[in-house]
Amino acid sequence: MERNVKVIFSAGLLSAFILGVFEIMFPLYLDYRGISLFDMGLIFSVSTLVISFLRIFLGEYTDVYGRKKVYLSSSAFGIVAKGLFPFSAGQLEILISKFLNDLESSLRMSVHNIMLYENARKAYARLFSWFTASNFILQAIGTLSFAVLLAGLGYSGLFFALSGAEIAKLLVILAYKENRQARPGKKVSLKEAYSFKLDRSLKVLALSSAISALAFGIPHGFLLPLYFVGKYQLDAAQLSVVTAIHRLSFLTTPFADKVIGRLGLRRTYILSTLAYAVSFSAVGFVSLPIFLFLPIFLIHDLLGGGIGMTAMNVMVQNLTDDDTRGRQVNAMEAIRTPMAIVAPSIAGILAAASWDLIFMAGGLLYFAALAVFVLLFRGQDYTSASGDGQDDGSSKS
Repeated sequence: MERNVKVIFSAGLLSAFILGVFEIMFPLYLDYRGISLFDMGLIFSVSTLVISFLRIFLGEYTDVYGRKKVYLSSSAFGIVAKGLFPFSAGQLEILISKFLNDLESSLRMSVHNIMLYENARKAYARLFSWFTASNFILQAIGTLSFAVLLAGLGYSGLFFALSGAEIAKLLVILAYKENRQARPGKKVSLKEAYSFKLDRSLKVLALSSAISALAFGIPHGFLLPLYFVGKYQLDAAQLSVVTAIHRLSFLTTPFADKVIGRLGLRRTYILSTLAYAVSFSAVGFVSLPIFLFLPIFLIHDLLGGGIGMTAMNVMVQNLTDDDTRGRQVNAMEAIRTPMAIVAPSIAGILAAASWDLIFMAGGLLYFAALAVFVLLFRGQDYTSASGDGQDDGSSKS
């Protein structure tokens, strides 16, 4: 494994641990501050809206000037955001801190997978699946540690500890050697950046994944920890265990490369999306005790999750051009963004009426996303990240 891949891997692991702690802590912190479910959804939606189209510009910027600067900036925003949360009591202060934290995530994700692909094209599917599984193990460790860390440090101390972890990540990224040099003859073009020039296959993937983002964001977003507390009355320790089990169900991800090799990308993605649709619908339309809820709920990760994520990422990277990969990948994300924006608000409204409604909506929307992909996608059905496969009738236009 070459140096740059090791740097990306290490930075990803640190990000995963931070996320594992933060995603369970933040909704509880909002509840601790007395923020209502509707206002929680509003905070998440407004924060996402403000930074939504910034990622396209970032993609264009990295195509011209390289990826490392953006990754370093993401860590800097993460340090500031986590350091501000302890001083954020009102909704406006929390919104500003949340915006900075989301900006960290947006900057990082705008370059992370692209950097991995450009440093390991032939091994991308294998490395992506293994890295994803490793990341979710670290997220599980983070969630398992949450109750202990919160008891020992309190909310303020834990936020400062996460800020320290962001500093460590910044130091790791400094070791990355930028292979993509700045191109003096080319400048960042806002017109090109926001042109949304995507081929047909990428547009279909963007539409299907946008609907999936809404389907995922309603039951599986910021409300999930509160769902377990509200419906099943779990305490912080029980919530940590359940969330850790949820994360560890991603350990099927290393098999993604073999599944893709056997089924192809198209059928792998279909299997993944179907797992989400069936799992969410089942737990939404049938009220189950926790010991039955968990195994049915976890189907979406065991058969979908990281396996589907790998298939989607390989398809996207294979369908994008080297010179404009940053712009195209992040343009796709911008198409998904409106769904991600409205999901928290819809989730808050539905949860206020009934906890079961969030999973009902998610399951039905996943069926819609699956229909769009099955009926409209006509891209090349690669069986590996290096482009080995058969054309089903059309390729990049």
